[in-house]
Amino acid sequence: MKKRKKLNEAEWEVMEGVWHFSKPVTVRQVHSLLYPNGEKAYTTVQTFMNILVEKGFLKREKIGMVNFYAPNLSREDAAQMETKNLVSRIFHGSFGALANYLINSGELSEQDLQKIKNLIEKKERK
Repeated sequence: MKKRKKLNEAEWEVMEGVWHFSKPVTVRQVHSLLYPNGEKAYTTVQTFMNILVEKGFLKREKIGMVNFYAPNLSREDAAQMETKNLVSRIFHGSFGALANYLINSGELSEQDLQKIKNLIEKKERK
């Protein structure tokens, strides 16, 4: 498996399509799920899925004449990796700076803030 790099927006979208299924999928299945009205070409999705194989995010197995694709990591693992990339790039590796930004941005609802408080309290009890 090749070294993973970050996912761009279009690659993330295709990965969401693959994660939607709980089994190996074809390009046709992902294309039909994501673009039922043909907003993007089948070959575009195929190209992205092949790039994702090269990057190590997907694995490909040929059965008969059809390629089947499956994720090499869960959505949660990918989200964690992307979050680490964001924190490294934007907040110079400081998760505290990210937390400070989120809390002071005004973007969090009272419910979100309460969830964060509960998580902190739970972590402090451990």
